[in-house]
Amino acid sequence: MSNVLSPIAVVGAGFCGTFTAIHLALRLPERPVILFEESGEAGPGLAYRRDDPHGLMNIPARRMSAYQDDPDHFYNYARRNLGDSVGPDDFLPRRVYGDYIKHCLDEALKQCPNLRVDHRAVTDVQTNSVSSVAVLTLKDNSALMCSRVVLATGNQGSAFSGSIWAEHTLPARKASTFEQVKPGQTVLVIGTGLTMIDAVLELERQGNATEIHAISRNGLVPRPHRNASLVQPPELDELPDSDLQRSVRLFRQAVARHAQEGGDWRDLFAALRPATPSLWQEMSSQDRRRFLRHISPFWEIHRHQCAPEAHARLQALIDSGKLNVKRGTIVSVENKDGRLRLGLAPRNRAAITRWLVADHIIDATGPARDIGTVRHPLITNLLRRGFLQPDEHRLGAQVQADYRALQRNGYPLEWLYITGPMLRARYFEATAVPELRLHTAALAARLAADLEPKLKLAAAV
Repeated sequence: MSNVLSPIAVVGAGFCGTFTAIHLALRLPERPVILFEESGEAGPGLAYRRDDPHGLMNIPARRMSAYQDDPDHFYNYARRNLGDSVGPDDFLPRRVYGDYIKHCLDEALKQCPNLRVDHRAVTDVQTNSVSSVAVLTLKDNSALMCSRVVLATGNQGSAFSGSIWAEHTLPARKASTFEQVKPGQTVLVIGTGLTMIDAVLELERQGNATEIHAISRNGLVPRPHRNASLVQPPELDELPDSDLQRSVRLFRQAVARHAQEGGDWRDLFAALRPATPSLWQEMSSQDRRRFLRHISPFWEIHRHQCAPEAHARLQALIDSGKLNVKRGTIVSVENKDGRLRLGLAPRNRAAITRWLVADHIIDATGPARDIGTVRHPLITNLLRRGFLQPDEHRLGAQVQADYRALQRNGYPLEWLYITGPMLRARYFEATAVPELRLHTAALAARLAADLEPKLKLAAAV
């Protein structure tokens, strides 16, 4: 009976870990659920940390509810706490969403006495491939036997962290980075996505950098959000499931027709969003590779749009000449007489390498996708033991449809479940709240269905 009632461990207390734990605690009130968060407070995570007063969400308030069956949950929370002036299409500060997650967790802790937060780090797991339980090793060298483990560690590291030149960079997600920039200095920002926008706008607020360069392989910048047009978008059922080239052609034709009728391309991206996981799963390995190399950069800037206010400020910096966006491949970084010299090779091989000199280089490349490069003790040990396996395209971890991790031998583990950005390997879309809230609820339902019969059996005995 002690084995049946051993706790469920959820490792990582950002959005995904927090709401997975909440759903589990509500579904299994008799089962202990432990939410592990080794640094900071549980709930906000890195994306919605509450010490960032300026960063804006990239999704309007009306679409940010953590609960699919209560679509106005966040919007109503924001109006209660910020006032009736908050509109459904407002892009609110990310710290407000961090407060919201913390509020939801606090309410669940009051309601569910078997839910608790543990701030010890989980570093390893001891078990065998056919076991239905796992023994966690904690940083204080204590051990804990768990019936199930949910890996919800969120985004770890940056895409540039594995580069041989990473030692010359400062992380965009740390406030201390911007404190190092002094008046009159030049800053290079690696990456031109959403993280770059946050970094550049923070540099603008502080006012010290006189010249900013943002660089990436394609030099593409996210597009701004707009409200949906009044024109009904066309059905996209004609898109093939496995022919990438034909899919792209048909989608472009649909966008062009919609624009001729007075619609906006954003309507089509929104319409395609629910079907993206199934399209990804039907795609051949070769077409997935082609998509990631040739289409993904353009897809990302249209799919992951930014707040209109943030885009307007960014465009003003570009128009004034204070921000220069460049494209190319980094081929060298060196420290010369206290300043950093970066070599940028153009995509045209006939052109010569450009050299940019700056006082600081900020890494704003976004999160690392390849779990093999992540420096997290638990992930490292799960990989070493064969309990976790990266997918062939290095987007995340291999999982079954029921969220169970696939081992190195190809068989699913009974005790290890995965949620969060590592689900990109299977679903591709697993980065924003509208998708992640579905995954957290579905995982909890699946896990509860697995454990409930055992709990009833124990009660009968």
